[in-house]
Amino acid sequence: MKYSFLIAALLMSVSSFAQSKKFIFKLGSEYELPRKSEDLSFFGNQRDGIINLSLKKDELNIVRFDPQALTQTSEKKIELPEATKNFNSEGVTEFNNNNYFWMHSDWDKETKIEMLYYDRLDIVSGKLTTTNIKMFETTRLTGDYVSSGFYQVKVENKYKFNYDAEHKKLLVSYRLWPEEKNDKKNYDRIGLQVFDENMTKLWGGEFTMPYTEAIMDNSDFSIDGNGNAYMLAKVYDSEKRKEKDKETGKPAYHFEVLKFIKGSSKIISATISLDDFINEASLVENFNHEMIIACTYSKKSKGNGTDGVFLAALDQNNKVIKYKNGYYEFPLADLQKFESARSKRKMEKKEDYEAPNLVVRNILVETDGSVLMVLEEYYKVVYRTYDSRGQTTTNTTFYYEDIIAGKINAAGTFEWLRKIPKKQKGSTTSYTAQVNYNLPGTMGFKLINDATGYYFLYLDNKKNIDIQEDEVPKYHVDGAGGQVVVSKLDNAGVITNKEILFDTREEDVMVYPAKFTRINGNQFIGRAKVKRNRYQPLLITVN
Repeated sequence: MKYSFLIAALLMSVSSFAQSKKFIFKLGSEYELPRKSEDLSFFGNQRDGIINLSLKKDELNIVRFDPQALTQTSEKKIELPEATKNFNSEGVTEFNNNNYFWMHSDWDKETKIEMLYYDRLDIVSGKLTTTNIKMFETTRLTGDYVSSGFYQVKVENKYKFNYDAEHKKLLVSYRLWPEEKNDKKNYDRIGLQVFDENMTKLWGGEFTMPYTEAIMDNSDFSIDGNGNAYMLAKVYDSEKRKEKDKETGKPAYHFEVLKFIKGSSKIISATISLDDFINEASLVENFNHEMIIACTYSKKSKGNGTDGVFLAALDQNNKVIKYKNGYYEFPLADLQKFESARSKRKMEKKEDYEAPNLVVRNILVETDGSVLMVLEEYYKVVYRTYDSRGQTTTNTTFYYEDIIAGKINAAGTFEWLRKIPKKQKGSTTSYTAQVNYNLPGTMGFKLINDATGYYFLYLDNKKNIDIQEDEVPKYHVDGAGGQVVVSKLDNAGVITNKEILFDTREEDVMVYPAKFTRINGNQFIGRAKVKRNRYQPLLITVN
């Protein structure tokens, strides 16, 4: 059956798209990861090869694949005698010059020293060429407590990694252990370390924040092509952390952009001034090395609704100014599509309707100055169950629903807003099992863009293929098969009907569209899961 899938996939195309755009799939040889190993990363490029890294205690496993045939060419097991019980993989970083580095950390409990290292990976030979190069060390860090065995926990996610627009600079950020347990007394200390594409350290420093934890929340980090580091922060008016000022009716908080530069201990601060309520904000560098700030905003203080997006930029004088026209409100007519008649009536009755549960997934600043904003309706439902002994289990179901895409042209006009209908329901998990968008699962989507437009790759229910604007999409359930589909938006906002690329149920594989990564201009690599610990490389070529 899998061989028939390979043949069919090679011939599969989406021929109805404008300019005869085709999606060609190629499935590679099946391989197995060691039992009880941690699957670290799957990456590479079309010229040098594809690599799968996995870790089992103190042993690193490297499986290499030919980038053309997708057949396994080698497998190496590397002993890691330096790995302690606090050893932790921090992921693989890749730069535009095809330099690959595996980063891993350690923590010395006696000296209370945290260390971050890198190993250089040679994709062609499938081995480590340099090992245990210390990037920096610092004192104890905060992170997320996760289970590591029977009544054992470890701290993960101590570090955050961000890149500039050209993917030539890396920012490593972290939060040091609080000096005070009381949020009203503690001032966060944030570490920032900047490296170039050869993993040479450019500069680094640790900074005390200007507000206490009771007032300030760290939101997002970014870096520009000059190596300057940035942080977004939500700052409350007081320690009461109220969202709305009772007297004025305006937000009782604001957002600030904090800028950090090489050789200076001074923090440059710029305030984002809005009379509306900012739900979330993100930073992205454009091709002119300007820092663009994208905020979803609401005119109401309660709820989780979104009126639209506000765009701003940090100018040369470190002031926040409107980017283009600033405010871009979502038109109601487009939001009403693919909703039930009852939902449409409710939307019309509301004086100022706001789209619920929207999360920003992509902000693309094109070379001509136009901006694409992509949001997804994402939320979770938490509930508790009780067993006969009275013990409580907290469970969470995750929902990834409609995609909202909007285009602002180079002149600053809101050119179009489009809704791509989907309903994805994650399988119920324990509360700590899946807490962010990047964890494995068939949910979410992958955005593929080129000069002809934007392609959204995701898993869907077969009944949604010919969905009309007055219909509501059916659910696709995580782990229950499904069809890999693609929806296209061209640059003028013309949306193409969904096309099925292949059916995972027929081939008995599981595909994770959101986990695909670009390996050159028109190719994306991912994996099909056959069964536990067994995978096949899956290459998508867009012609």
